[in-house]
Amino acid sequence: MFVAGLYAVIIFVVGSLPATPAVARGMSDKVQHALGFALLAWLACRALRRLRSGWSLSRRAVNSAQFTVVIGGVLELWQGWLGYRSCELRDWVADGLGAIIGVGVYAGLDALFDGRSRAPS
Repeated sequence: MFVAGLYAVIIFVVGSLPATPAVARGMSDKVQHALGFALLAWLACRALRRLRSGWSLSRRAVNSAQFTVVIGGVLELWQGWLGYRSCELRDWVADGLGAIIGVGVYAGLDALFDGRSRAPS
């Protein structure tokens, strides 16, 4: 969970900057949100696999998506509180779509590779 937590902190730090970093310029703001939060959801799924090994894949996916959407909502509220950023519902929606993409990719890869490890030899 350390990597997912560290990444969430990085999202908050970058999301608190007055200007978009040069690396992200030229890419749609909503795409940036979706990609960033897809990675956060994927990292959260990965962390829960290790921390909650008894949980089903669907439970890990739902909890990871919820965690990611909450982080996105808190970030938007924080940005609204800052004088130089704004709180946008569409950004939060993009965060949520990213969360769905991230857990979907994780679940697909987990089923693919975990299924291979359980295949009879």
